[in-house]
Amino acid sequence: MSSPLNRPSLNPGPSSSRSRPYGRTVPAAQLAPASRKEEAHDDPSPPIPAKQLHHTTQRPPLPNMPAGYTQTRYVDMLLALDDIPQMFHMMASFFTWILLAGFVLFPGTFTSLQQQQLNGVEAQLLNVVSNIPLYIIAWLCTGIGGIGMIWLWWRWRRNYIWIVNRIFVPGLLNSLAGVISVLSNIYGVQHGTYSTTGESAIIVTAAVAVVCGCLILLYQFWLLGDIKKEHNREVGVEHAGEHGEGTMEYRKK
Repeated sequence: MSSPLNRPSLNPGPSSSRSRPYGRTVPAAQLAPASRKEEAHDDPSPPIPAKQLHHTTQRPPLPNMPAGYTQTRYVDMLLALDDIPQMFHMMASFFTWILLAGFVLFPGTFTSLQQQQLNGVEAQLLNVVSNIPLYIIAWLCTGIGGIGMIWLWWRWRRNYIWIVNRIFVPGLLNSLAGVISVLSNIYGVQHGTYSTTGESAIIVTAAVAVVCGCLILLYQFWLLGDIKKEHNREVGVEHAGEHGEGTMEYRKK
């Protein structure tokens, strides 16, 4: 039997190779690169300070586009229309519709000619508001619709195409419908006699129509018009075509 003193040492001195379990040896030169890689992965790069981050609303260029293609702000707005959630389209329709509902309810609060022929305190009260609950509901519908339209305008104010088509144009048409409804009630039922509720209704509907009309002129013919001119200069003039297929008149270089 061999004594413990004659057994080979388990911790040999430094050599050109390192021992692994189960008696296999690997040269130290092969272990060095792996250890360097592990040290490199263990030391991540420091985070970028927030001040050095640059945020932009410009959409990145589209991949795999033909040579000579130019992406403009007008194209960005058109592409962004597909990214706006459907919920906001439904909200725009609801707010413009409830605005119209308020305008339609206003004539129901007007006093009739027979009520105006009454004498005394009752006639004076009826001349103010004929149906107080309906009058309150009309104002609530008008207020909800107006506030909702203002909020949607602020939410998507950078996309001129969406706010014009979804907010301003329906708001103008519904306001004109309200003006027609109020005037037809005044001159058809009240024989041209303006009551207090009739005057307030015609003022509100006409004011909303004027505001929406002015905003359409501002966005459609000025702000959006400048962007279209920029697009036509860089890309070319686009036409609808005979059946809406779309044609392009390229710019001359």
